[in-house]
This record gives sequence, C-alpha cells and structure tokens, in this order.
Amino acid sequence: MHATTYKERVRLFYDKLSPHFRDLWGEHLHDGFYETGAESKEEAQDKLVDYLAEFAEIPDGARGLDVGCGMGATSVRLALRLHARMTGITLSPKQAEIAVELAQRNGVEADFSVADADEYRPDEPFDFAWMVGVLGHFEDQERFVRNAGRLVRPGGRFLLADWVADPELSAEDRRRFVDPVLEGMLMPDVATLDDYVAWFGESGFRVVESRDLTRETLPTWDEGVSIFRAPGIVRMAWEVGSEAVGLMSAVRGMREAMRRGKLRYGVLVAERV
Repeated sequence: MHATTYKERVRLFYDKLSPHFRDLWGEHLHDGFYETGAESKEEAQDKLVDYLAEFAEIPDGARGLDVGCGMGATSVRLALRLHARMTGITLSPKQAEIAVELAQRNGVEADFSVADADEYRPDEPFDFAWMVGVLGHFEDQERFVRNAGRLVRPGGRFLLADWVADPELSAEDRRRFVDPVLEGMLMPDVATLDDYVAWFGESGFRVVESRDLTRETLPTWDEGVSIFRAPGIVRMAWEVGSEAVGLMSAVRGMREAMRRGKLRYGVLVAERV
C-alpha cells in the first residue's frame, strides 16, 4: 500500500517494522536507562519506565493514557507495578494487536486501540498521560501540546520524554548530524527541551520539573548499532525494504549526534492547572 499522508507513512512504518523490532530489540520501543552501565537492553528499558514513573510521581491505581503506546510494554509494566488502569493508543493496527496479546499474556486488563492522538477525545480525562519517544513523529508538535489539556484532568500530570535538539545547534550541525536522523526515523522536526517547557507552560499546565537524561540513555545507541550484526537484520531489510535501510542509517546517526551533544534526551513532567 502506498502512503498518501505523513501519518499514513508512520502507520505503515510501524505496521511493517514492529514484529521485527520485537524480535531484535524487545517489547519496548524506547531508550534504556543505564544506571550502572552493566544493564542488558531489556533491563535498561524497564528501568526507564520505572524511573519516569517515579519522576512523574504516578500514584498507585491511577488511570493513565499511553500516547503512542507501541507494542504495549510500558502500559503493561505500569499496570503490573503500579496497578495503573491503562489505555493505549497508536496509529498502527499491528502494534495494537501485539499490545493486546502482551496484556493478555501478563494477565493485565488494559485497553489498546488504533487512534490518532491529534484527534483523540477521551470520554473522561485521565489522571496522567504518558508520551515517550512519540512526539517527534508529529508534524505540528506545538499544536498537540497546546491541546493536551483535554487528555488530563485538573491536577493530573503529563509525562513527556523525547529526543530534543541542542539549544545552540547551528544550521551546519543540523544539516550534518540531525537532519539525516530525522529522515530515517520519520520525524518531521525536532524541538528543544526549552520549547517543550514553554509550550506546556503556555497551555494550562505548570511544569513541575525537566531533566536531561542524555548520559543515562546514550548506551541505547551502542546497543542499537550492535544489533545490526544480528542475523534477523538481513531478513528485516529484505522484507521491509527502504524503510529498514533508512532506519539502520538513522540509528548510527543518532549515536553520533548524541555523542556530540547535537541531539539530547529530555524529559519533563507538567501538571494541569
């Protein structure tokens, strides 16, 4: 099927690649948190979820929305560890299918569905929203943030984590180090952490705290590059085609951009006023 819109490209990208990601990378689709440096990639990914949940001070039993839920692993972990009542949305029908299977395997009651986060309107706002490694795929990130209040009840929290640009990024460094990564990962643009803080602060939220976790997440990209040596990569490239080749190049580029500080990993938690 040929994609006619950007969102359709993202949907097809994850429909085709997610089963391969699961085999090669694991059930999570986000960076890892390397506290000691000795963690496996699976341990580090779980640690990132735990770290961010503590950072956002998510209470036991809260209702949560996982925006861009991937294959459901974050929602399942939050349900198991914090008894969170999770709803996950994704553009990819394949991801939603995998997420439902994962929740069933773990005995977790969670609702996963195909939905466009830009248009999603919950019947009742959630206690918290969780958005990790997703907002970069949006064509208008600021518009989404400015409308995010519809997702969270007053007093509820929004946890955002994503790759962000160095505030001092030059045009030449962007062209050399950042643009190739954005192209391979289907990211129209990249904002700075300060941009996110400003947008939330102007959108009915109080920014509680923001942090730079580049040092803790950087080993993710060493792991990513090493996976290219796995036999499954050849099969993925053969079955998926140019998108897989572009992604492999982007992972190498991301490691270089992160090492040089041109891209960073930023997190923030904002509370709806």
